[in-house]
Amino acid sequence: MNNSQLQVYFKKNTSKSPLIIFIHGAACDHTLWLYQTRYFFNKNFSVISMDLPGHGKNLSKPLNSIKELSNLIKKLIKRLPNKEIYLVGHSMGSLICLETSLANFREIKKIFLIGTSYPMQVNKSLLLKSKTDQDLAIKDMINWSLSDRIKLNGANLIGLNLPNLINVIMSNSRKGLLYKNLSACNNFILNKNKIEEVKTPFTIIAGSNDIMTSKKNSEILNGMLFNSNLEIINNVGHFHPLESPLEVNDIIIKNL
Repeated sequence: MNNSQLQVYFKKNTSKSPLIIFIHGAACDHTLWLYQTRYFFNKNFSVISMDLPGHGKNLSKPLNSIKELSNLIKKLIKRLPNKEIYLVGHSMGSLICLETSLANFREIKKIFLIGTSYPMQVNKSLLLKSKTDQDLAIKDMINWSLSDRIKLNGANLIGLNLPNLINVIMSNSRKGLLYKNLSACNNFILNKNKIEEVKTPFTIIAGSNDIMTSKKNSEILNGMLFNSNLEIINNVGHFHPLESPLEVNDIIIKNL
């Protein structure tokens, strides 16, 4: 399914099934949600994952800002017939969800923000490195993002070497994409007056060992939102959907 600048992967159950839209983070693609899309489809949800412009198999020109990316999501939602929609965003994708929430779509019943913070200030060294040496920046980002447990053992899931998988996903990014994405996160300004008026409920999912978007920053954002709760996954870094997919799935189901 194509939506102009979005490469959309749509798994449809019935026409009346609730729909979950998954939005990936910087220099990633739809495969970040490998364990979520399968799980929720089997739970009778329709699911959409996507490659944002310039990511994965999407050959469209990358966009420069969170607002531009959010506009694509808003256009997608307006085209969908579904009356019960849930948004799930990871890292940069969580900022896209936050910006999209300002539109106050009646169809959006809940928004899940994973590995999030506001503001999402990027480490200056990482930002500069992503501009001058993307491959090295990706290696540093993976090293900072994953918990020690994952770096030592690969993953809880049999047959999955998570550091290698994330490296493959991110290394497929076109040159300059990581810098563009991190800059978009770094420069994003949320309209605080409008976000205080958003009545859509949020659930924030944080990792206790997340260095990229700390638990403390998730707590601050949780306090900023009108209707929000915070869930912590212990011994998890920044790539929650892959590091602890079962826990992420359970938290989403519990909070729907």
